[in-house]
Amino acid sequence: MTERSVHQSILTEEIIGLIQPKSGGIYLDGTFGGGGHSHALLEECSPQGKVVAVDRDESVMAFAKPLMERYGRRFEFVVMRYDQVAKLGTSFDGAVLDLGLSSDQLDASGRGFTYGRNEPLDMRFDSTKGQTASQLLSQTNAQELERIFREYGEDRHGGQLARKIASRRKIAPVRTTFDLVAIVGTTEPKVLSKIFQALRIAVNDELTRLKQGLTAVTECLKPGGVLAVISFHSLEDRIVKEFVRNSLEPLTKKPVIATEHEIINNPRARSAKLRAGKKIG
Repeated sequence: MTERSVHQSILTEEIIGLIQPKSGGIYLDGTFGGGGHSHALLEECSPQGKVVAVDRDESVMAFAKPLMERYGRRFEFVVMRYDQVAKLGTSFDGAVLDLGLSSDQLDASGRGFTYGRNEPLDMRFDSTKGQTASQLLSQTNAQELERIFREYGEDRHGGQLARKIASRRKIAPVRTTFDLVAIVGTTEPKVLSKIFQALRIAVNDELTRLKQGLTAVTECLKPGGVLAVISFHSLEDRIVKEFVRNSLEPLTKKPVIATEHEIINNPRARSAKLRAGKKIG
């Protein structure tokens, strides 16, 4: 039995308009997630176009199986980070990167991405490798924790929080999301979202991966191929904006944002920003 993703892909029509998939083309979905963008690309590049999708989170394989069954050889899924796509040995006519977490990861992974439920503080995209968020909070000195909260969460109270964590862990480890919420001392979403964002970025080294990944994906594009990237916070958008401006022919003078209609149907689209550029021959 195959699983169905609850995730709603964002800015799909706008991405299709920028990439303009064609039959016979080969397209990359570098952040497969729930598979919405892959599905849209496959429909648009019918009957002979192909989509290769990658994701570092092997749990999303469950959402790739229905596409494999429906599209056969036209669809391929590989467990891989998008900064490793050179290993595929494929040249693409277009690529999409959606840098946000899918609803499946946020709502059902049990890895502590959200402060709304009491779950283990893991936060790794690839749950088989690397340091968990709990381990990071237990082993990182207060000065580095402050940098993480200030730089990745843009939290001006990062120093105070780092000291509170350093004090608490002398008594008991910070193991769960609710442990962390208790230390923060508020349930205010605007506060908690920045703190959880900062930890997730640090655990997965997201900004370094993004910089490396933009270059790696672009190198795999054919001349004239389009790279479309959706970011969800200012740190990501700044990196994407600079890369598109300096390394590609920009196709978006300003970031494309979701319509009010899309935001009503999918509130997570509110913070999404889409930028795209064409690889110069």
